[in-house]
Amino acid sequence: MAILVNMVAESDILDRVPGLLQELAGLPVERADRVEWADLILNVGPHVFAVEAKSDSRAGPVSQAAQSALAAAKRVGARAVPLVAVPFMGEVGRGICNRAGVSFVDLSGNADIKARGLRVSVIGRPNRFLQRGRPPSVFAPKSSRISRLFLLDPKRWWRQSELSVKANLDPGYVSKICRRMDDDHLIERDADVAVRPRDPNLLLEAWREEYDFGRHSIREGHVTARTGEELVRRLVDACRETDCSYTLTGLASAWLLAPFAGYRLVTVYINKPPSNELLSNLKWYEEKRGANLWLVRPNDEGVLYGGESVNGISCVSPVQAYLDLKGMPERSDEAAEQLRKESLHWQ
Repeated sequence: MAILVNMVAESDILDRVPGLLQELAGLPVERADRVEWADLILNVGPHVFAVEAKSDSRAGPVSQAAQSALAAAKRVGARAVPLVAVPFMGEVGRGICNRAGVSFVDLSGNADIKARGLRVSVIGRPNRFLQRGRPPSVFAPKSSRISRLFLLDPKRWWRQSELSVKANLDPGYVSKICRRMDDDHLIERDADVAVRPRDPNLLLEAWREEYDFGRHSIREGHVTARTGEELVRRLVDACRETDCSYTLTGLASAWLLAPFAGYRLVTVYINKPPSNELLSNLKWYEEKRGANLWLVRPNDEGVLYGGESVNGISCVSPVQAYLDLKGMPERSDEAAEQLRKESLHWQ
């Protein structure tokens, strides 16, 4: 599996930024005197750029670089342009820079640069630094139980021993995950070394960047129903009749948690393989093309943390629903935006 893994030294990035900016902006570029509070200061025609480079393009490092670039630009003066440089800037990183008011350039040829009298936008060039493999992630199925607990109560300070008990994880494992989250600038610590999200919005987006719903076990099929809501009612009744534990996710749960628009596809986590009795009660038939019901066996019990009942129907937490909507069909992106706006609006 190819994923975003950048193995480029920051010094190499800084060496290539002047040439990239000269090519993109069509202006002469000169290095200013080296300063201690910025990776690089560049004069680009009449503009001054305060550059921060990161070899790691994940959300945490990009957010840190954006804040450092803003601070450096402020020290340079009002006309300075903060700029983040990375090997490849993904969608989440672009959003972080845009919200922070920071320009970016990457070694893959993408850029979004805004300055007085200068506008450069190049988006869509492929990542030239993709490598095979999946590095250890704090958002792996079992590890992500910690992030779920953080986001279910973002203001709470957690002792690692409490996280261990609540997430049912070994204390040493929790310590290792927290160290890595600290390195990625996703958590902060208080004087008693308790931890919580540094920025819950950043933590959620960093997780969503790596999340892959397809890693669950998904069985696709069709059940005759005029609407998604009718299918949910049939599903809930069938699960109760056959003693099958269920929890809605995706579009159906998003509609219950933050009503937005009608839907056809119903996605549900179940606690065991579907019985013949359940499938018979639903009048289910296996079909990928035209499927309107996904029966999902979760790859970890953590997906059910923070679940709630809405109108007597079991749903995953808004955090899990938001993650699961990534890459789903129909109007899933819009449903995710609505859910984020109504249920995940952290300050």
